[in-house]
Amino acid sequence: MDAGVGVRIGIDFGTTNSAVAIIDEHGSPRMIELMPGERVQRTVIYANPEGDVFFGNLAFHEYVEGDLIGRFLRSLKAFLPADVPNTTLAGKRMAFTELITAYLRYLVERTESVTGKTVTSAVIGRPVRFSHDPEREALASERLAQAVRDAGLHDIRFQLEPVAAAHTYELGLGSEKLVLVGDFGGGTSDFAVLRVGPKRMGGDRLQDVLSTSGVPAAGDALDGRFMDRFLMEEFGRGATVRTRDDTQTIPWDHPLQRQIQRLYYIHLLRDPALERRLRGVRSRISDPAIIDRMLKLVFDDLGYPMAWAIEKTKRALSASPTARFQFDEFYSERLNLDVEVDLAGFEQGSAELLGRYSDAVDEALAGASLGTEQIDEVFLTGGTSQLPFIRALFAERFGSEKLRSADAFTSVCEGLALSQ
Repeated sequence: MDAGVGVRIGIDFGTTNSAVAIIDEHGSPRMIELMPGERVQRTVIYANPEGDVFFGNLAFHEYVEGDLIGRFLRSLKAFLPADVPNTTLAGKRMAFTELITAYLRYLVERTESVTGKTVTSAVIGRPVRFSHDPEREALASERLAQAVRDAGLHDIRFQLEPVAAAHTYELGLGSEKLVLVGDFGGGTSDFAVLRVGPKRMGGDRLQDVLSTSGVPAAGDALDGRFMDRFLMEEFGRGATVRTRDDTQTIPWDHPLQRQIQRLYYIHLLRDPALERRLRGVRSRISDPAIIDRMLKLVFDDLGYPMAWAIEKTKRALSASPTARFQFDEFYSERLNLDVEVDLAGFEQGSAELLGRYSDAVDEALAGASLGTEQIDEVFLTGGTSQLPFIRALFAERFGSEKLRSADAFTSVCEGLALSQ
């Protein structure tokens, strides 16, 4: 590596995926393939039973090839505003921020290895809102800044993710536009109203940002809505249980039925007392397979494979009104899941979240003192934006002819590099 030659980078540290981009010799953003052929890396960390630690897509592959045995950490960014205990990784007790630092250091070191240059500065993306609670918002912001500094990056700047996406979008514009950007990630959904255009590129763009708004819920929250709509009968909804004195049968309603819908928190639920209580109710519940599924999902740490199966089905529903959700990770015909799902039902189950998105759009428009008719174009990015009912939310309000999109997984990162 040439320590005398520096490179400035944009880092998209996402809940689900992360990436790095630079500005090439022609002044255009270029994604860095941190591994050959891979422009985007999963935001995951894996430690195998031997104590080896892996990051990104390699961590995912090692985890799967290791039969899901070991410590697998996902959705790190989602925990920034939360109270999170220390955890153990490869035999080492680590604070939550140390995990984020380790992952960011991986991004930087891989960038330096690939480019042969020292990273000298970075623009890091952040959501408009980590949380609606001001104290947790401040906590999340400070934690991220500390993790970045601990990763060895000191010449840094943070950029709102929807603003970064707008910078990428305006590369293809021939005239000035008023644009609403909707960036739907794994953990947050962010909106911004901006002036963009070829004559505005470069320099300080703060005056071009007319308003922002955000909802701290996106792809992961939609996974929970999917489970609630289609899968909860398999985890006890509608089940009954005999009382301990065997005198009556009552509905079985356990907090765990709601807790498991936050798939990225499942590893925090593993507790010997909970396991004893579940096993204690198994002989009294109307269908013991419900308890067996619960035990496997929580204590075999299958939240991540469940999320992957839901993500696969969501992609299928982006192209078809119906699909089949299949989950074979319980390795039992009696316990495995095979459920027909439909886009209309998914939309209905997501109605409350869609309402929050609509309110956030209202907030962004009001902050810019604009009506829907004054928005020239709507730019949607992020994996969740591909769902038909997400796009329909904007088509109904602004007209389908105004909707624009680009690479759902790279537009923010490229915009961060342009924000240097």
